[in-house]
Amino acid sequence: MAVQAQDQHPVAGRMARLASLYARIASLPLHYRFALAGSIVTLVGMLVIGNIVSRSIETGVVRNSAISSAVYMESFIAPMSQELVISEHLSDKTIRRMRDLLENPPLADRVVSVKIWRQDGLLAFSSDADLIGQSFEQSEDLKKAWQGHLNASFDELADEENERERLTGVPLLEVYNPIHSILTGEIIAVAEFYLDATELESDLRAAHARAWAVVAIVTGMTFLALFGIVRSGSRTIELQTRRLKLQLSELARVSAQNEALRARVQDASRRVSETNERYMRRVSAELHDGPAQALALASLRLDALLRRASVTTDDPEAQSLRAVLDEALGDVRDLCRGLTLPELDGRSVAETLDLAIDAHERRTGIRVQREFAGASSMEGPAPHPFLICIYRFVQEGLMNAYRHAPGADVGVGCDVGDGHIAIHVTDRGPGFVLGEASKTGLGLSGLRERVESIGGAFDIRVCPAGGTRLSMSLPSDSLT
Repeated sequence: MAVQAQDQHPVAGRMARLASLYARIASLPLHYRFALAGSIVTLVGMLVIGNIVSRSIETGVVRNSAISSAVYMESFIAPMSQELVISEHLSDKTIRRMRDLLENPPLADRVVSVKIWRQDGLLAFSSDADLIGQSFEQSEDLKKAWQGHLNASFDELADEENERERLTGVPLLEVYNPIHSILTGEIIAVAEFYLDATELESDLRAAHARAWAVVAIVTGMTFLALFGIVRSGSRTIELQTRRLKLQLSELARVSAQNEALRARVQDASRRVSETNERYMRRVSAELHDGPAQALALASLRLDALLRRASVTTDDPEAQSLRAVLDEALGDVRDLCRGLTLPELDGRSVAETLDLAIDAHERRTGIRVQREFAGASSMEGPAPHPFLICIYRFVQEGLMNAYRHAPGADVGVGCDVGDGHIAIHVTDRGPGFVLGEASKTGLGLSGLRERVESIGGAFDIRVCPAGGTRLSMSLPSDSLT
């Protein structure tokens, strides 16, 4: 286990170093990353292309030189080799003639050595007289020549029969040329000759140098052109990035100011709402303690006055006067109840909903359906301004349904989830045209303003199947 931990430690270290290197490279500007990656790709591409071009040049030059040399040599060797059609060996006379040709100009200036092969690796002729009549293992180039292919290459002279060629100390071009019968055209032998390739090798070096220089220049110019384009694009991107960051910073500053202003407006709206509620409570108290008490006192004094005046209780005038006083007292008390909210301090959302629904059911005698989802999350005390808004929303929504959809089923629902608490009042009445809703009064517009003033959202929809749905949504964290 200790050995395994030691083996894993270097691997983890290398991975961490690679990750750190990648992170540093990724943090570089775009044109630096392009220069780093592009230089590697360009260098590899240049090496591949240069190698392909160099090999193509060498193959073409060697093949062209071999073809011209083979045609030239065949004009001398092929006529003297025709006796191999009927014999395995060349005659001594033919061998002497062939040596005279090879040892005197012009062949002596170009040809270093010549071998004429028969089938099964038998040498019918060789510049080295000791090799004539011996058999050697056939090379791949020799086998291809027996199949009619002309082969040429710079030989390393590693074969056993190449001792004489190795002693020359000069670069040699090895050429295998099939010798055909003049009468039948079949291959009767293969001529292997070695040409002095000193000049050819020098030309190839120069051609290679020119090819590599051209590839390097073209590759370098291409890389520089692409680097210039990427650098220009990188600078444009950096400039646009800086501008975008400045704009985002300015936008964040303005957004923060707007958020602060919105919070101040909502706070002011809540305070106004609370002030209005306190004002209505005060008005309700004044009405209850003033005109309501005065009317009650007037009713009592009326009874005493009627007794002293010996007026019977069934007197029409007395009954009419009492009815007027009772009606006025009832109106004042109803007005007091409408202006004064139930005590909401310390209540939860669920309790506030129940209070609003119970008040509506007592007032109208209409049964309201309740659908509360997530009631456990609504049991804690909520801020007083939000409870006032919820109570007024349900109160106004139920009253609108009672007025505009009499006899229709009505319900109140509450859902908690996704960071919001949603409350809705629905009815199955005939609905109405949304564009004409604002013409009927100020109730819905005032309700919208009340909900939005504490950061909520208000919505009203007419259902396709009939009925109306009033909805309000508040952030759930604002109720804690």
